[in-house]
Amino acid sequence: MHLRRIPYLALVLALLAFLLTPFAHAQDEEVVVRVGLHAAEKNLNPFIVPQALPLTHDFTMLVYDTLFWSQSRIDPEPWLATGAEASDDFRVWTVSLRDDVVWHDGVAFTAEDVAFTFQYFADDAGPGRYGHHIYDHPVFESATVIDDTTVELRFEDPVSTFMMLPGGDAPILPKHIWEGVEDPRADATSLPVGTGPYVMVDYEPGTSYRLEANPDYFLGPPLVDTLIMPVVRDSQAAFAGLQTGALDFVTRNLPAPLVPRMQENNEIEVITGSRMQSLYLMFNTRKPILSNPTVRKAMSMALDLEAIVNIVEGGLGRPGNDTWTHPDSPWAHPSGGHTFDVAAANAMLDEAGYAMDGDTRRSPEGARLEFTLLVNAAAPPQIRSGELVAEQLSAIGVDVTVEPLDAPAITAARRPGPDGPPKVEMFIAVFESHAHADPDHLFFFFHTPGRGVGGIFSGYSNPEFDAVLDSALGVSVPEKQELISQAQEIFAAEAPAVVLYYPDGRWGYRPSAYDGWISDPGHGVFTKRSLLAPYAAVAASLEASDSEGEGESEGGVSGDSASGEADTGDTDGSAGDAAADSTDSEESTAAANSSDDASENADAPQAADEMAADSDEPAEASADTSTAAATDSGTSAQDASDDGDSDDDGGAATVVTAVVVLAVIAAIAAFAVVRRRGQQGTVED
Repeated sequence: MHLRRIPYLALVLALLAFLLTPFAHAQDEEVVVRVGLHAAEKNLNPFIVPQALPLTHDFTMLVYDTLFWSQSRIDPEPWLATGAEASDDFRVWTVSLRDDVVWHDGVAFTAEDVAFTFQYFADDAGPGRYGHHIYDHPVFESATVIDDTTVELRFEDPVSTFMMLPGGDAPILPKHIWEGVEDPRADATSLPVGTGPYVMVDYEPGTSYRLEANPDYFLGPPLVDTLIMPVVRDSQAAFAGLQTGALDFVTRNLPAPLVPRMQENNEIEVITGSRMQSLYLMFNTRKPILSNPTVRKAMSMALDLEAIVNIVEGGLGRPGNDTWTHPDSPWAHPSGGHTFDVAAANAMLDEAGYAMDGDTRRSPEGARLEFTLLVNAAAPPQIRSGELVAEQLSAIGVDVTVEPLDAPAITAARRPGPDGPPKVEMFIAVFESHAHADPDHLFFFFHTPGRGVGGIFSGYSNPEFDAVLDSALGVSVPEKQELISQAQEIFAAEAPAVVLYYPDGRWGYRPSAYDGWISDPGHGVFTKRSLLAPYAAVAASLEASDSEGEGESEGGVSGDSASGEADTGDTDGSAGDAAADSTDSEESTAAANSSDDASENADAPQAADEMAADSDEPAEASADTSTAAATDSGTSAQDASDDGDSDDDGGAATVVTAVVVLAVIAAIAAFAVVRRRGQQGTVED
C-alpha cells in the first residue's frame, strides 16, 4: 500500500470504530488498578527531599510533565515541548511548546510557566530531586518569553544535553499556583496541580493515594481510569496482596526467589525492564589507607562480581563494570568489564609494601588493613553482598567487618562533621538510574569535592580526572561521550568505588486488571507511557505479533518488556528496587521480607539527607494491613475484571472485540501518518 493511502485507511478505520463505539460502551467497566507502593512520597511536592526512590520521578510524572521524555535517552522525545534549538555555544536554548495543554484546574499552559519554573528552581537552590540541574550545573541565567508557545532559556554554562537534563527531568510548574509560595517545602499535604495524565484527587499522608485519569490530557485520556495506591512498606505483605488479588501491581522489584512462585500463579505475569540501577561498594578515599589507589584497585580485583550476583540475585543481574556506568546508559564505556585476579591483587599489595602479618596485611607505616563496611540492616541483599565482599577480600589479607545499621545511622556516618570528613570507611548502597543516565554523573559524584555530591560520597580527588570531566561539560554529545569514556578509564584504574552488580528489573502484575505495561529504558515499567494509548497500544500489538505461537521466554519470565518504541533490547537490564528487595536464593522468606529502604537519591547535592528511601518511616505493615488498605480504597479491580469476563451476552462481546481490534489498527495507522508527517509528541525509535 502506498504511504499516501494510509491517511484514508486510518480515517475509515477510525470512523468504523466511532460508529461501533456506542455498542462497546454498554459493556465498558471503569478500569481500576491497585498499585502497592513501597514508600510514601508526600504530596509529590518536587521541592521536598525524596522518600520513595527510585519510584519518585515516575510517580511525580503521573501528575506533572517535563519538556522532553526522558533523561535516559540521547535524543529525548518532545513532550510539553515540540522542539528546541541551541545557540552555537549551547548557552541559549529556544524551546517551542505545545498549544493544546491545560493545567488540571483548567488554566492554559504557556511559555510563562516554563520561564517561571526555571527561575523558581534557580532562586530556591535548595534540597530536592530536581533543582541542581538548574542552579548547579548547568547554571540557569535567565528566561525570555517570546510568545505563548516560545521561550528562550539562557545558561551561564554551555549545555549540549539540555533536552536530557534539565529538559527531560525537571517538572514544569504552574506559575499561577507557585508564584505566591515563599517556602516551596512548607506544603506536604495539599493536592498538586500539574498537566500530567493523572489528577491526584485524594491523599492520606503516609498511607494512600488516589489518582484519576485526566480527560483533557494532550495525548488522550489514560487507559486506566483510576489508580488506587496504598503504601505497603512490608514487601511480604505487598507480594501477598499481589497473589491474593488485593493488589494488581507492586512497585517493588520482584525478589529472585519469588519469581518461580509468581509464575506458578496463572493470574500473575512477570515483566522485565531496565531502570539502570546499581548496587555499589564505596570507599571513603579520605581515609589514609583508602586514599591509595593501589590498595583500592587491589581490593576491586579481589572481588568475584559474577559470584556475588549469582549468589545474591540468583543470576538475575549483571556483574558490575569497573568503569562504573550502567551498560544500558548512553554514557557507558564501550567495553566496560571487570578484572578479577586474586593473584595479581596480592602481587600489587606485596610490591607496594603492604606485607602480610598473620592473616592481615599492614601498611608500610604499620597500620593493619582492617575496615568496617556499613550496610543497610533492612536490606538483605546489602547484608549478603557485604558478607561476600568480606569473605573475598580476606584472600588478599584485608579484614572487613560488616556492620548493619538503620538508614539514619548510615546517613549520619556518611555526613561530614564539624571535626572533619565523614567517619565511614566503606559502605554498600543503591544508586537509582539518574546516577548512570545523567550526562554529568561522574562530575557530580566523583569530581574533587566542592561541587556536586562528591564530598558526601567518596571524597575522591584526581586532577587528571577532574580536567577531563571539566572539558566534557560544554561540548557536543559525541565529544562528551568520548571524554566521559576517558574519565571512566581513569576511574577503573583507581577504583574510588566498585559496582558489585546491576540488578535486573522484574515486576509482578495481574493482567486481568491491566495488561498495558511496557518497559521504558531507565524507568522500568511503572511510568506514564505504560498508561497512555499511543504507547501501550502499539507495544501490545507488536508484542502480540512477536509472541504469537510462542510460550514464555527463557527462564519463564514474560517478554513483555519490549516496548514498541524504544526498549526492545532491555529485557535483561537492571532496574527497580532489586538491590533492596531480593536476596540469596536460599533465603526466600527473607527475600519476601526485604525492604526498599536502601534506595538512594543519586541526584541532589544534599544527598546525605536523601540517602534512604522512606528511611523515616518504619516497615511495620503486615499482610493483613496490606490487604485491608487495598480493599478499603475502593472496589476490587479483580472483581471488575471478573465481571468483564462473564458471558452475559456473546454478541455484545463480539462487538466489543471488533471495536478494540479496529481501534488498535486505527491507532497504528494514525501513528504511521503522524510519524510520516514529522509531528511532535509521538512515539519515536
